[in-house]
Amino acid sequence: MDIKIYQINTDRDDPVKRRTFQSLEALEKIFKSTEIKSDLYDKVFDGDVDCHSLNDIFRKFNLDHPEGYRGRSLSVSDVVEIVEAPDGMEKGCFFVDDIGFKKVSFNPEKTQDVTAEDKIAVLYIAPGEPPKVMYIKPELEEMQRLVGGYIEEYMPFDDEVAIICNEEGKLNGMPLNRAIYDESDGKRGEMIDIIAGQFFLANAPYESENFQSLTPEMIDKYNKRFRYPESFMKLGGQIMVIPEKPPARGHER
Repeated sequence: MDIKIYQINTDRDDPVKRRTFQSLEALEKIFKSTEIKSDLYDKVFDGDVDCHSLNDIFRKFNLDHPEGYRGRSLSVSDVVEIVEAPDGMEKGCFFVDDIGFKKVSFNPEKTQDVTAEDKIAVLYIAPGEPPKVMYIKPELEEMQRLVGGYIEEYMPFDDEVAIICNEEGKLNGMPLNRAIYDESDGKRGEMIDIIAGQFFLANAPYESENFQSLTPEMIDKYNKRFRYPESFMKLGGQIMVIPEKPPARGHER
């Protein structure tokens, strides 16, 4: 079966409220319309899969991600396009609803293609902002542009995940961004460093000379770890870390 999968790019927020993980019923309540805004979506998969139904696709993209898959586990608000399918199966674009799938009007030409082989998925983190998934070419000039100067690789985690930051961030007085903690015992220990300026995380296998895409599991793990912007205060000779958690927003997921 030849399919394409589209997911909302959470970096391009809806002017009113994020639509990610919202069912059609929820869209109707919030926006008074079930229109699917194609330009908010990225194409995260394009290829053949050994599936025979939409339910098969849902299971596969939750339990057995294909190699090179760049998206989240399939969930509510995602769109599956059936390009070629077994006889008897309807083609078209199908919205993943809270229960089952609904065929919808969707324009793939308005989406952004992030499946290119020469790009890798990284988690970009700027001071005062939540993390963003970005797809970049792993070239020196591109990495320097992201961090605003010469790059430094730093691997403080148990995972093969690297922080790529500005090597002169503190010297240049860039704003403090996120604290890094000791993980040598498998749990978060004492603070060991603070990253100054914007940085990004990439998959950095020890056996490879090049950075690679973060896996969906890595993205989920480090998105949660660096979820909240942090501010810092010096108190009694020690630096205090203050997470800036946003206020609760009604019933939004």
